[in-house]
Amino acid sequence: MSESLEKLQNRILSDAKHKADETIKDSQAKSQQILEEAKQRAQREFEEIIAKANVEAESIRRSILSSKVRVNRLRILEEKNRIVEDIIHSVEDQLSSFSKSERFEETAQRFVTEAVKAVDTDQPVVRIGFRNVSKKNLDGVSKVLPKGGKLVVDEKPIDNLGGVVATDPEGKVVFNNTFKSRLERLDNQLLTLISSTVFGE
Repeated sequence: MSESLEKLQNRILSDAKHKADETIKDSQAKSQQILEEAKQRAQREFEEIIAKANVEAESIRRSILSSKVRVNRLRILEEKNRIVEDIIHSVEDQLSSFSKSERFEETAQRFVTEAVKAVDTDQPVVRIGFRNVSKKNLDGVSKVLPKGGKLVVDEKPIDNLGGVVATDPEGKVVFNNTFKSRLERLDNQLLTLISSTVFGE
């Protein structure tokens, strides 16, 4: 009887041990699976973070390059504008002393003729003023005025560079034909011409 009991106890212990071993194995397998899944999830998250960081880094890099390109373009544009302004100032300096040119009288007559035609009156009042020019230097200019016209000679150059301003007798119609106003009227064409000549644009 005691021998049968002992066998029964041994079998129960063996079964219990076997079940315990299986439970431990299952637990280890599940733990290993959980650990593996956690590693894979962590790897995916890591790769996603790296990919996102790379995209952001590339975006920042492009933004920096774009900013540098813009800054360089602005510098080039500023330098071109400075060169154009220097050329225009040089032209203005030459125009301010145009009264010494051999073509002065012919040019002054043309300016007066254009201005008188623009105000369209038989009694125009024409102001003329160039550097170092007096009334005695303008005999030829008086000849292109209509009979009822009046010539007023300014002691100083009009608009700093010199030129002609014509009005009707009441002063309601005014036409500015000074060098400065002519440059302003030609502004866009002049800038295009300078740019194409100097920069080949």
